[in-house]
Amino acid sequence: MTNFILISFSSALMGISQHPIGMGFLSLFALLPILPLLINLRSYRDAFKIGLIWGIIFNTVSIYWIAFNIGTSPFVAFITMILTVLILTVSSILIFSIWCMLNRRGVNILFLSFIWPSIELIRSYGSLAFPWISISNALVDYNLIIQNAEYVGMYGMSFWVILVNIFIYKTILSRTRISVVLVIFIIVFPQITGKTIKNSNIVKNINESISIASIQPNIHLSEKWKQGAQRNILTKILSQSSIELNNDKNKNPDLLIWPETSTISYLLKKEGRYNYSRIKKMLRGTDSKLIAGIPHYEYKNNKRYSYNSVGYFNSEGLIDIYHKMNLVPGAEYVPLSGYINSLDILNIGLGNFTHGREFTLFNIKSYKFAAMICFESTFPSLSREFVLKGANMLVYVVNDGWYETAPEPQQHANRAIYRAIETRRPIVRCANTGVSMVIDYLGNIQHTIELNKKGTILANIYPNDRLTFYVKYGDIFIYFMMIAIILSIFRSLKYEDYV
Repeated sequence: MTNFILISFSSALMGISQHPIGMGFLSLFALLPILPLLINLRSYRDAFKIGLIWGIIFNTVSIYWIAFNIGTSPFVAFITMILTVLILTVSSILIFSIWCMLNRRGVNILFLSFIWPSIELIRSYGSLAFPWISISNALVDYNLIIQNAEYVGMYGMSFWVILVNIFIYKTILSRTRISVVLVIFIIVFPQITGKTIKNSNIVKNINESISIASIQPNIHLSEKWKQGAQRNILTKILSQSSIELNNDKNKNPDLLIWPETSTISYLLKKEGRYNYSRIKKMLRGTDSKLIAGIPHYEYKNNKRYSYNSVGYFNSEGLIDIYHKMNLVPGAEYVPLSGYINSLDILNIGLGNFTHGREFTLFNIKSYKFAAMICFESTFPSLSREFVLKGANMLVYVVNDGWYETAPEPQQHANRAIYRAIETRRPIVRCANTGVSMVIDYLGNIQHTIELNKKGTILANIYPNDRLTFYVKYGDIFIYFMMIAIILSIFRSLKYEDYV
């Protein structure tokens, strides 16, 4: 019972640190209650139990909000939350099981700080990828510290969180002057390097600015189910957007941005022709371009492929289109349904969309930008790839209208701060019901429209073309950690550990 309480307390602290309530510092000592258990861990059965309990509580505290999705029935939302928690708990079971394997070989507890970010990185790939709950997200309020993500990425910051926990624990045990100095150094050093990195990035903007108007229409999800919703919703967004378009080419925004699924009609098909013409009419007489979240479909070999997409428009019509690549498992597609057709019946979300395959970049003035959709903003590798291909700024179009209250919209919005620092690209986040943001390349939030508010962000964005260490080399430090883990696994066991 004592061990259960310690494990529960540890996981609850780490879960609370994930929420946008200014408690991120809890992550720096959240593991202290279980470190004595881990140091003495020799049994795989115990490792499984610790991982199971820790993972269930941590993930439930972090993402309990899934159960309050208004886009489905309460029962389905609750079951979805439970299944998500159980799937994500596999990660903590793996972390503690791998640590048990290394501990039996006499490896130092410091290797736990290698294992944790390695599993987080692995979890960001595959059909069930979900980087949302990386423990590094607890640090988004500490701007100086997370400047280091320019080099080590989000998962490198997870390494630091675990390292701090371990050294605080060692200091409590030893109580020596040198251990106190060492733990202070480990905590302070990333702030010093972060300040240095930040100062080195502060330069006078020499690039031409791009003026943007980001529209947050605050359209409730229930409105999309009403009769005549397609025209009524578009009328509201057109009216809000037209205020910023006065046909004066010197004052019109270069880029108008609408959120994900801002138009629910198939604009590029016959049934959406009328609404398509209304958009072109709005842009007529201006040089403004429009980014809008749209549904789209096409037929190939007599099979229909549906996409969650972003269209790029001018007064003449569609310029280019991007199809969402990282779909939400369970909500936007059924994992493995591309290989097992019968799995389609299990879909509980909006529809079984097809994954996009193209890293589409859009041109504006002399620059390029990427426009990603909702969940994609949580993937460091995706934004990094777009920047490698030439993106000078990043746009995320979002619809978090499934959640009417905190913390999901705020959690989701804060994930974009890391993308700005990792890539040193300015970010425009346009959401339907909130939270909309403009984030500069230093990770500072310049403009915000809060949840459940209608409004427009007008801002000048300064594109960047410098490639950071992280953009060039990705999670190279984590790969070295993985190699160290693999080599340690091949260390021979002591005789007493076989018994």
